[in-house]
Amino acid sequence: MTTITAKDASRVPLGDRLAWTLENAAQVYSLDYKGILIAVANGDLDTFRAPNRDGRPGRRKVTRAAMDRWIKSMEE
Repeated sequence: MTTITAKDASRVPLGDRLAWTLENAAQVYSLDYKGILIAVANGDLDTFRAPNRDGRPGRRKVTRAAMDRWIKSMEE
């Protein structure tokens, strides 16, 4: 069975980006994806949905600043 994954068209390395999908943020910060989903559901982690090319809300994303703020709040 073959698995089809979406190819990332961005030329910017994943670690240098200012915003990621939740899956990519988990990968960059070496965190559990389900933990990030729980933080979003509880309102602890701010996300946004930029419009896609059809004008509808796109995939949920998180900024580097929001991730840093959330991680710092967990350390306190």
